[in-house]
Amino acid sequence: MEKFINLLKQSLIAVRSYKLRTFFSLLGIAFGVASLSIIVASVQGSYYRAHQIIDVFGPESILIFSGSREERGIRQRKKTLTMQDIEILKKNIPQIKLIMPVLYVDEAQVYYRGNIITTRAYGVSTRFEEAWNWYLIEGRMFNEEELRRKKNVCVIGLYVKKELFERTDPIGKMILVNKLPCKVLGVLSRRGTTPTGRNLDDRILMPYTTVMSKINHDFKYINSIRIRFEKGSDVERLVEKVRQILRQNHHLRPYQSDDFFILSPTEIIRFLVNLTGTLVLFLGLSSVISLTVGGFVLANLFLLSVNERKKEIGIRRAVGAKRKDILIQFILEAVLITLIGSVLGFVLSFVGAYGLTKVAEFPIKFSFISFAFGVVVSVIVGVISVLNPALKASKLNPIEAIGE
Repeated sequence: MEKFINLLKQSLIAVRSYKLRTFFSLLGIAFGVASLSIIVASVQGSYYRAHQIIDVFGPESILIFSGSREERGIRQRKKTLTMQDIEILKKNIPQIKLIMPVLYVDEAQVYYRGNIITTRAYGVSTRFEEAWNWYLIEGRMFNEEELRRKKNVCVIGLYVKKELFERTDPIGKMILVNKLPCKVLGVLSRRGTTPTGRNLDDRILMPYTTVMSKINHDFKYINSIRIRFEKGSDVERLVEKVRQILRQNHHLRPYQSDDFFILSPTEIIRFLVNLTGTLVLFLGLSSVISLTVGGFVLANLFLLSVNERKKEIGIRRAVGAKRKDILIQFILEAVLITLIGSVLGFVLSFVGAYGLTKVAEFPIKFSFISFAFGVVVSVIVGVISVLNPALKASKLNPIEAIGE
């Protein structure tokens, strides 16, 4: 143990003595570890975010959008879903616990006493809170009577409340939604943002009957359908059943693509994994390049170090140091450099992750696993890189080394 401590001390002295060599080695290792740490943290974060979103979305829930997946990809908003679809689904799938239409009013102009904002208005049913596990913190939801009579009432998100009312109590106040006077009945609780950065609190809810008759002036088509199945239902099997019923009701031929898109918990996980996959691919290449460069730098600098330290190595061998002692010392030097580089890299990964979450909304969750993985990989790279120089140093002839 005493010998090992002495070797460790010698390694520390060597690391401090060759500052430039240490600095360049640290940089290569640090950038590689930073990339690796972000990769591991982003994978963990994506699954953590997926479970968060599914808890909010509802594990036994789906959302059906009008228009095919391809049309949504190019931001076309063709309406293909109807109120008739809702009735047929309700009739043919007994596992449906709740089903409701959803209508959108994009870029709705909302006005209150000189304050004006552009938001999105949604036409929904009275069971919105149950459908989305999203409850009010002030006031109340509109009731069945108000829905049936197409009343001009609404519930607002927290962002809308802040922008329009500031510190004023909004309950009972009249606002204009696309010039339609609406009475504010309640305020939704905070929900935050989506993985793509949309502010979920920037919205207004209205009876879908009101939106149909007084804003959209369309009594047939709706934008989407929200469904919650009974607890314990086989969601994937029911999704396929919903698909077949809608295809049949829309008179689609076998060769025709769906003219709707079903978002399920499985789709959410797939989306987040794909989102993170882009980051993993980019940072994976960066980390491999950085660690490879760091390894080459480490190997070359240690080879130079062996040539510079021949006399020192020869003297140590002459006074009793064994070949394995020289080998272990060089490996310890590499391990010390990679460990310091790992800590520096982990600090850099926090900085890089902060930038990514601000710019691209990537889900990132750091843990001990991400740090440990980076440390282990960097130490392995360091040991492999320095092995050849260390073996060369340990094989030096003491007499020849001192003579040089």
